[in-house]
Amino acid sequence: MASRKGEAAGGAWEGVDLERPIKGEDPKSESLDEARRWVSVYSHLVNLEQELFDVLARMIPKMPSEAQREAEQTNLPVLGSQVERFRHRLDYWVRRKRELEGR
Repeated sequence: MASRKGEAAGGAWEGVDLERPIKGEDPKSESLDEARRWVSVYSHLVNLEQELFDVLARMIPKMPSEAQREAEQTNLPVLGSQVERFRHRLDYWVRRKRELEGR
């Protein structure tokens, strides 16, 4: 159980690192196909995390006050940081794709 808690906490902190690439992602890739692929990957992740954030935000007002506080202090910030990170990485790959298309 302790190792799962450590993994979850580590995963939450990794979500805060805006520059952290996904396994297999090479930000220095010269491949236009790779840039297109990562634009697609990050577009999907932004949509997923934003939808989860929005669903939770709609649910919170219906929860008991203790659950509201916990969700607002823990769940929303983690989801929000993931949305921010994935948007940041998406912006990078959109710019990179444009650079590679311009060659």
